[in-house]
This record gives sequence, structure tokens and C-alpha cells, in this order.
Amino acid sequence: MVNSSRKTVPFDADNLRNNNILGKKITEARKQKKRSQKDLAKDFLDYHITVSSGAISKWEKGDALPNPYQLFALCQMLDIQDPLKYFTDKTPEPENYSPELSQEGLNLLRLFKETLIASGNYQAKSRRAGKSFSPGKTIPVKVFATPAAAGSGSFLTGEDYDLIEFSPSNVPEHTDFGIRITGDSMLPRYVPGQVVFVEQCRKLSPGEIGVFVYDDNAYIKQYSESAPSEEELCRYTTSEGIIKPKIDLISLNRERADCDVDVRPEHTFIIIGRVLN
Repeated sequence: MVNSSRKTVPFDADNLRNNNILGKKITEARKQKKRSQKDLAKDFLDYHITVSSGAISKWEKGDALPNPYQLFALCQMLDIQDPLKYFTDKTPEPENYSPELSQEGLNLLRLFKETLIASGNYQAKSRRAGKSFSPGKTIPVKVFATPAAAGSGSFLTGEDYDLIEFSPSNVPEHTDFGIRITGDSMLPRYVPGQVVFVEQCRKLSPGEIGVFVYDDNAYIKQYSESAPSEEELCRYTTSEGIIKPKIDLISLNRERADCDVDVRPEHTFIIIGRVLN
């Protein structure tokens, strides 16, 4: 007699193993980030994990498997937000799923949830601060009053900011300043009015979210690089004959336009920093 209460298994482990799905997916994510196996081996050191490029090669070929800590670090480095979905193409139905809602209703429910989280008042308590965290202790962060556009763009000034106190559990490590989101082009990850924390830097890897100044307008977008087409080579080739990559600033909300960066000298493009949260 079949037990009808038994949950459906969301994926076939034998199939994943026999077809080396894990290794293929690691390879795919690594190449999307334009990282070599040697690059990844160096990146692991940031997590206090020592892994050789040869070991990574074995993972990708299916000759070996990463341990849980190595896999966690890989997901972080390669920006794999949902490992179960990415590696198995399956997502279990959550216990609080509401099938009576339409897709539009579910989208609104998700937006409300992210808006509450963005406010900072309804988040679950983080373990980041550990036992050393003292109730009432806060961290001051510069939050720029002029928002980075997640839409049409607005200029990011150097002095127009407020010093706002945040709980240490809400401020990521390496934060240099905060900035407010305006517009909806980065939905659903970032919502209007949300404060994002930024680490100042001058370089980003493709796929990372950053703050940019392009022709005196400030943007928060996803950074993308690609090789220019033959028709675009002249535009992206310097006087020294160096071919620059084509840079696009991507909107996560696919109903909003991306920003194609013109790299010619008459245009100004500056990477301000990396969004951490």
C-alpha cells in the first residue's frame, strides 16, 4: 500500500550524478562570470578555503565533488542565488504557498514582502553580530540624499548625505556608504526607497550590481561586458588599437530599458562601487 502522505521527491540524484549536472553547472556559472579555474582557486582564499585549480577541474569533470563548505563558497562567488533551483531545476512548493492567488497576486505579495524587508523594521534577527552584539548599539553610515536612479538617473553628489544609524546586523562588511533607490528598474531585488550599502571600487565583474556615474547621471544597475560586433569595432577601438569591451548597465526589471554605455572620450563613465546587499 502506497503512503499518500509521503512528499514527492523534487529531483533524481542518480540522474544528476550520472550526467554530471553539478560539474556542468559549475562550469557554466564560472564561464558566465568569466573566471578561470585558477581565478576561482584564488577566490577561495577569501573564504579561508584552500582549493587547487586541479580540484576544481575534477569537480567540473565529475571526478570529484566539492564538500558543503566549498559549495557554499562557490555559490557566493558565482552569484548562485538559489542553489537547489540552479543545480536541479526544481523548487519545492513552500508550506505557505497560496495556490488560490493568481500570478499577479503572488507578484504583489512578493513586492510587499521585499518592501517590508527594505524598511529594516520587519527583518528576522541576523546572526551576523553574534554574542558580542549589544542591544541599542548602532553603526553610523553616510546615506546619500540624492538617490541612485533605478530608472532615469540622477547625479550623485559628494557632500549631499545624511548620517543614519543602522543596526550592525543590517550593515554588510566593507560598507563605505549607503544610497537610496528610486524608480522600479531593479525590481524585484531592490524596491523604491530602499537603502543599499555600497563598497567603493573601480572595477566590477560581469553580473555584479554596482553604482555608476554616466554623463553626470547616477545609476544602480547590473554590470555587463561583451565583445563588440564587427560593426561596432571602430567605436570601441582606441587610438592605440586596443579593443575595449562593450559595457551595458542592465535593469533587472525587464520591462525597463538597459543603459548602453558609450565609451568614446566625449562621454564620462565611472564605476563608483559595488552594491553589497
